Amino acid sequence: MPAGFSHIELVGDKVRLRPIREGDATNAYRLFMDDRVLSRLVTEGLAFLEEQREVYRGMAERLRTGESYNLAIEEVAKPGLIGGIGARPRLHPQQIDIGYWLGVPYWNNGYMTEAVRLVCHFSFVYLDAARAYATAFTSNVASRKVLEKNGFSVDGTLRSHVFKRGEWRDQWFLSILRSEWEVKREWYRPHHEDIVLAEGK
Repeated sequence: MPAGFSHIELVGDKVRLRPIREGDATNAYRLFMDDRVLSRLVTEGLAFLEEQREVYRGMAERLRTGESYNLAIEEVAKPGLIGGIGARPRLHPQQIDIGYWLGVPYWNNGYMTEAVRLVCHFSFVYLDAARAYATAFTSNVASRKVLEKNGFSVDGTLRSHVFKRGEWRDQWFLSILRSEWEVKREWYRPHHEDIVLAEGK
């Protein structure tokens, strides 16, 4: 059974990761429902802000049960959600699927590269991951670069893997193994971490 947590905080040079809260919904909806963001993701988002609030309300419980770990990305010097990143044990408890998005005003600052680095640390240290993996549309070279900077390798191309906007689209599948992370584990370590297991976990 995957571990459950009541609190997660990981702090790097530029970003802080912490649990998503219902109060983040307004900011998230504004940033997320930008076609420049949505065009790079499998999802097309939610139709209404209230739906975003409902989804975010459920994330604390999923964090507590270990179903998924959805974290807000915020700038270290300025609290407030600017994006999101999730670690999900979908196929097997030790196989962690990483997904992420970032609001357009915050692109090209190294924020997502650092957020992925911090989530790798969390996945291998606290979830005992054997492998972390992610996918990116083959048109999204920036996302591939973020993963490669964090030690991920392209395992292959998933052809016609996602049907989006009327067409089948290819995705790269990238992964990093525990043995590869171990070689540079100090590089992945955050400046500060505050991890609290859920009661009974």
